[in-house]
Amino acid sequence: MRKKLVPQEKPICNVVSLYRSRGNYLQRLEQFEKAILAYNEALRWNESDVRALLGRSLARAKATHYVEALADAERATELEPSNTTALHIRAQTEYEKCEFERALVFAHRGQRLRRYPPHFDDCARCAEETIRECCDTSASKVLAYASRTNKPEETRRSVSIDIKGDPPRLTRQASPSIAVQEISRVQRQKAEHISRLMASKYLEQMAHDKHFLTALCRDERLRSANKQGSEKLQDLANKALADIEKRQSVLRERRPLYAAVAAEAEAKARLAKARAERLGKTQKQHIKDAKRLLQAAESLYTERDTAKCLEAVEFGLEQIARIPAKLLPGKDKFIQQLQNIVARAFLDQKRVKKKMTDEDIERRAYILLGIQISHEPSPRDSMIRTRPPQPRDAKRRLRVLERGLSLGRAAERCYVLHELARLHADTKRPHRARFYALKCQAARQQEQRVWLLNATFLLARCHLQHNNVPEARATLLEGAAFARSFGYHDVATFFDTCVNIAMEGEVEMSDAILAKREKAMVSLMQDEDMKKEAEHLFRRMSVIPTERRFSVLPGSRPDESGPRKSVRRLSIMPRAQPPPRHTKTHHPLGFQDFDI
Repeated sequence: MRKKLVPQEKPICNVVSLYRSRGNYLQRLEQFEKAILAYNEALRWNESDVRALLGRSLARAKATHYVEALADAERATELEPSNTTALHIRAQTEYEKCEFERALVFAHRGQRLRRYPPHFDDCARCAEETIRECCDTSASKVLAYASRTNKPEETRRSVSIDIKGDPPRLTRQASPSIAVQEISRVQRQKAEHISRLMASKYLEQMAHDKHFLTALCRDERLRSANKQGSEKLQDLANKALADIEKRQSVLRERRPLYAAVAAEAEAKARLAKARAERLGKTQKQHIKDAKRLLQAAESLYTERDTAKCLEAVEFGLEQIARIPAKLLPGKDKFIQQLQNIVARAFLDQKRVKKKMTDEDIERRAYILLGIQISHEPSPRDSMIRTRPPQPRDAKRRLRVLERGLSLGRAAERCYVLHELARLHADTKRPHRARFYALKCQAARQQEQRVWLLNATFLLARCHLQHNNVPEARATLLEGAAFARSFGYHDVATFFDTCVNIAMEGEVEMSDAILAKREKAMVSLMQDEDMKKEAEHLFRRMSVIPTERRFSVLPGSRPDESGPRKSVRRLSIMPRAQPPPRHTKTHHPLGFQDFDI
């Protein structure tokens, strides 16, 4: 019988270099099994290729095939005794194999042969430190950590040993039978916790795979009616779990648990240091921004531009309030400084300069009290700067300030109450403005003098909006007394001017507001009879002319016909009424005067 002719296999051009380069490329991609196959193909054509042997040795070491890796390195050393790369691979592989003494010997031998790369210093230092830690100084630490990690219930056995060194005496009782003691639930939980801890330390993301495979191997649902299929699945799960446990044991041999804990502690320290540095940089930036906002508000305050100063302070408070206290040291201090600027800005509105005329002072008083004046100042007039700015979004601003009423400090509470009273007064709500102004006047107990003067003037403005002129004059006189006692004589002069003009002007009040208040008062009555009587009373009051009403009634106007003097009269007798002027009036036909 004739043999079948097989063509002789011929190598391609430069086949050894081709497969060796392919193995190096696959090794850089961490595909070690494929790299080993490429090196095998290169060595099949040339068994004495040293570079292919070294590449396969390195790939096998990274794939945890340490015996074959050492064999390839020894073969390369036999072919080239002066090759230090083979010696370095042998030292590193012995260290990973946990043969620390042999690794130290190879590393010292390589240090004598070569000083430049590959460096043997790292391998020698690691091997020496591991030997010292395992044998000398760190042995007690390792045992202490092991005792803390795994504390069995019975770690000691009482054995009676004679002092002279005699063997222990055995009793005449029969040898007890070996009994298997089941571990308790607490010990089982502790062992499971330690297993999870070790898996998370060494396997990292693969720890979840180990927990899944452990639960899968113990799961009864894996067994089904298909016996062969269930056995195959059980074998696959057991093999996968064994591979993961082998990987964990190899990694644990390379780096014991105490070394992993030490490395973790160092990593935590580095992370804490980096966080502290980042926190310090953030704090410096926020402090710089807060100082910039404070400086901008201070510069506008020095220019006596109240409207822009209040806008800058409001913007600064919003920006600072968004920053957490941890990122801005001294946050309360910056907020207090901005609020003090607001208090001084409102107080400066009431200061009287020496160069100001009486007309200018009275016009400023008219503007601040909200009294109508015959000629509205132009936007270029300096007096318009003293007028408080109109809120852009009063509802949102009121919601923010009402949330800030829970502040505990006196200065911050005074600022919030003053702003609430001012905004309610600007939005034609004098009853609420008076409520918050009276609360802000409690600052006299906390020595907040500037806020006390501002709240007193604001309270007088609220009384004027209610057309309650006597209360407004009494409040202004009280404010003048406070200003003199505090040493603000120019402010006291302005309060005296406001007292003199409180009876002269008219506060703008629309009939719609009076009608709304009358309806609210009528709705408070209990029964229908009282409601009808109240409506009849309000109708009778509306018929009375404004000049004949008392000053405490709504809609009253001061009588401008009689002379007014700001000084107190010497006599208590009423003034003599001027003689009535009989003027002949001509009315058209059908005219009727319904005045009562």
